[in-house]
Amino acid sequence: MSKTTIIVCATAYHPFVGGVEIAIEEVARRLHGQFSFLVLTARMSRALPRREVRPEATVIRLGFGARFDKWLLPFLISLRIVWNLGFGICVFTKPKGFVLWGMDLSQGSLGAAMVKIFFPRMPFVLTVQYGESEEYVRHGRGGLIRRGFRMMLKRADRVTAISGYLLGMARGFDYCGPAVVVPNGADVTKFKNKNEKRKTTDRDGKTIITVSRLVPKNGVDVLIRAFTEVRKTMPDTLLSIVGDGPEQDTLEELAHASGVRDAIVFHGTVPHQDVPWHLQGADVFVRPSRSEGMGNAFVEAMAAGLPVIGTAVGGIPDIITHGDTGLLTQSENAHDLARQIVRLLRDPVYAEAIAAKGKEKAARSFNWDSIARAYQDIFFQEADARKRVVIATGLFPPEIGGPATYVHLLTDALSSYGVSMRVVAFRSVRKLPTIIRHAAYFLKVAMIARGSDSIFAQDPVSTGMPAFLAARLMGKPFVLKIVGDYAWEQYMQRHANAVSLEEFQQGRYDLKTAIWRFIERQVAQGASRVIVPSRYLKKIVMQWGVPEENIRMVYNAFVPPRMSSSKTDTRAVLGIPAETFQIISVGRLVPWKGFDALISAMTAIVREIPHARLSIIGSGPDEDALRKKIAQMHLEGAVSLVGGVPHEALLAYLRAGDLFVLNSSYEGFSHTLLEALAMEISVMASDAGGNGEIITDGVTGRLYRRRDALSLAEEITRLYHDASLRGRFAHAGKITLEKFTTESLLASTADTLFAL
Repeated sequence: MSKTTIIVCATAYHPFVGGVEIAIEEVARRLHGQFSFLVLTARMSRALPRREVRPEATVIRLGFGARFDKWLLPFLISLRIVWNLGFGICVFTKPKGFVLWGMDLSQGSLGAAMVKIFFPRMPFVLTVQYGESEEYVRHGRGGLIRRGFRMMLKRADRVTAISGYLLGMARGFDYCGPAVVVPNGADVTKFKNKNEKRKTTDRDGKTIITVSRLVPKNGVDVLIRAFTEVRKTMPDTLLSIVGDGPEQDTLEELAHASGVRDAIVFHGTVPHQDVPWHLQGADVFVRPSRSEGMGNAFVEAMAAGLPVIGTAVGGIPDIITHGDTGLLTQSENAHDLARQIVRLLRDPVYAEAIAAKGKEKAARSFNWDSIARAYQDIFFQEADARKRVVIATGLFPPEIGGPATYVHLLTDALSSYGVSMRVVAFRSVRKLPTIIRHAAYFLKVAMIARGSDSIFAQDPVSTGMPAFLAARLMGKPFVLKIVGDYAWEQYMQRHANAVSLEEFQQGRYDLKTAIWRFIERQVAQGASRVIVPSRYLKKIVMQWGVPEENIRMVYNAFVPPRMSSSKTDTRAVLGIPAETFQIISVGRLVPWKGFDALISAMTAIVREIPHARLSIIGSGPDEDALRKKIAQMHLEGAVSLVGGVPHEALLAYLRAGDLFVLNSSYEGFSHTLLEALAMEISVMASDAGGNGEIITDGVTGRLYRRRDALSLAEEITRLYHDASLRGRFAHAGKITLEKFTTESLLASTADTLFAL
């Protein structure tokens, strides 16, 4: 069997050497037994051969041998690949045995993105490796960098980033697909033991070193100003600057003006293999960067056994933990930097401890062997993907909600099942007018679907309708997930007269409701498969005219959150007195959640249990009405509307509570109910919807039918007086979570997609 070819698209390669080029060489050298590597890069010099066979890869240099070759590179890369593979297979087939790897936010990666226009089914892995700030990415070169970056992200099947900062930046530019941090590394075997320090001069002073390209972002000017202060207290100290760049003349002038030029050595360009020799002669490494994608020079200095000082910008905090693996200083603050340098130079015991921790982290987290293995897994998963699926979703992190959590799980985990995901989030068009936004979303899904096998929508209306039309246009199978009845929810928010979900299926309503109901049913009937998270919803969807054999019931997965503190400690943090009987309810403040009746029940509850308190967590359109009800019933001291809170705070409330009440008249499948069980709080829930598939009455909680205020008060009071029963509910509820596993969800979802 022939090897998969990794087509590396990089603006430069050897003899031009930087972080990108080192990463390509180190990864390719370690993986050449599993893959063939072909590097497409700009020629940029007539002295360089057009084709070179190196131990790690074959290098093809494109262009005329001039510096402007890099600006032609996007077009040259796409023309070269299309010419070699042939126009005939561009759109209709997958060019087997190839994976595109775009390195850096650069012309090379832009070329890989352009190849995806011609070969939408060719896997494209984009590695985000960039040292400038996000502000520069957004506005630099008249906005061209921003447009180029968006084009790369839009066509990438998977993104890796060398730091959490850069991964966050990709997410900030609306990338919603699978992504992971894979840092650059350092070959620790190339760095000599710091205990064998090389003597640099006949002087006994200490030596500070920086390895930096001399550009404003690396803050070498700040280092020179700090060095001037250091010399006032430690006059024998030297500064070694390894690297060159356009700022060298300016920096030398600054050194002259500061009176420290004779104590600074500008080494200029140094071959990478000689960098360890320079590091060995120093006592501390410093780089006060203004922006930094990752900062590979820090890793190399740590591997060499030097204590390091950096700024808390970009990806540097991924490397340096202040006071542990290095020191972090304030950006642009030369005085603070000088103070940190002097601290390390004057306290060798402290400096050695920092250096030892840094060296251990460099060997553990930034070694090329583990990094190469990470890329090996990524390349194999993309090359061997048997299904390529476009997910149309209304929500994606950092947005919160069940669909966001669900889609994020699929994109991260389904690749190990042979499914490659690309995500189109509705937020990219949400600011447009109503009709226009859906038309724009339809076009986005249709364009990305060119390289997919199917389209998977997460609701039947907002994303489902345009995704369904895109699937029809592109001739792709369409899968739909339904977690509720959109038309019923919209009706309930507009009308005071409550109607159950079951009654709603047969009734006749206003024109707007009829339109929503028609859309969701047509989309569901047109789907190749419908996935629902409960047996209850399966029965509802069957009433829409969807055949039972087209419906797949897949329980949502639940990963129990860790409990970091006891119930007693959590109550103390939230200010809940020990004697309080704390009732918790959670949900969007809408009529079918039953908060109105629960508040009314508190009037009778507090007469029986004066120290009972109800906290309702969530926000929504009924908030003002509920606040008025609390005031009218004089329950301000017993009932509080907490509002929306971060997820960690929600878990804390559940952990601190004595009883969780879910009084809904409808629930498809309640994720919050699972979280309550995980937090070991006793639960009582209405028998609506899918609640009975989670709660077994009398075993894992109380499942009740009547939802009026008087019945609620009786049920809650009865449970208050039976503490042992509440304890049994809490214990048994946690055990029931074992059937809602991630593995079961992923396997069932993958089976559904493969069956199309």
